[in-house]
Amino acid sequence: MSSDHKNPYGVDGYDATTYGDSFAEVYDQWYSDLDDSDFLESIVSSLPPESVRVLELGVGTGRLIEQWLSLRPMSGDTIVGIDSSDAMLQIARDKGFPDSVTFCRGDFATDIPRGPFDVVFIGYNTLFNLPDEAALHSCIGNVAHALTSSGSLYIDAVIPSSTDVSTHESIQIMATGEGVVARSHHDPATQRITGTFTHLGPEHGSQVRSWAVRYFTPSQLDAIADQSGLTLFSRYADGRQTAFTSDSHRHISRYSPTV
Repeated sequence: MSSDHKNPYGVDGYDATTYGDSFAEVYDQWYSDLDDSDFLESIVSSLPPESVRVLELGVGTGRLIEQWLSLRPMSGDTIVGIDSSDAMLQIARDKGFPDSVTFCRGDFATDIPRGPFDVVFIGYNTLFNLPDEAALHSCIGNVAHALTSSGSLYIDAVIPSSTDVSTHESIQIMATGEGVVARSHHDPATQRITGTFTHLGPEHGSQVRSWAVRYFTPSQLDAIADQSGLTLFSRYADGRQTAFTSDSHRHISRYSPTV
C-alpha cells in the first residue's frame, strides 16, 4: 500500500466502503471472541426501563445490536443502524431482527439519520474509520443535533501505546483458527495505522483485506465534542467503570449536550 495525499484515508483506492466490503464475509467469525460486551452493558445500565430511541454508527453485521437486544429484550427500544457497506448491511438484514430494528446505508460522517435519539453509540474503534479531522467534526456535529436534550453519545476506542513510527508483520490466528499474515504500519505524525490481512489457507486463496484507521486521542475528541456542543459526561478505562488514567489503553467515553 502506498500513501496518497489526495485520498483522505491515506491509502490508494481506499474509501468509506473498503473495510466493510472487504471484511463482511469473515467479520462475525474472525471477531467472535472480541471482548467488548462491557461497552453495551455500561450503556444499558444507565437507561430507564421504558423504551428509548437508539442509533448505532458503523453497525456492520449487527453484532452489537444482537447484544443490545439480549440485554433489553422487553424494552421495545427503536434501533437504527447505519453503515457505508452494502455487504455488511446485507448480513445484518439476513439475521432476522425484529421490526423495531432498521438499517440504512450511508457515511456516518455526513448521513446521520433523523433523530431525535436518546442514545448514539459507536463500537470498538469504529469511530477511527473516519478518514480525517474534518470527517470527525462533521460526524460529532451531526450527532449533537440528532440527540435529545438528555441524550448521550457513547464511544469505545483504544489509545495506541507506541509513539514511534513502526512496521510489523506476523502470523495472526483468528478466532476460527485460520492463519493470516498481518501487516501494519503506524505513523504517529499523521495518527494513522494502515494494514492488511492476507490469507494463508486455500479457502480464500491469497486474498488481501485492507484496513485503515485515523485515531484521535481522548483530549482531541473532547475538543471536537466541545466545539460541537457536547460535553464529556464520564470516561472510564472499560465498561466496568475502571478509573481512566494516563496508562489506560482503552477508553469508554460518554458525551451529553452542553447545558
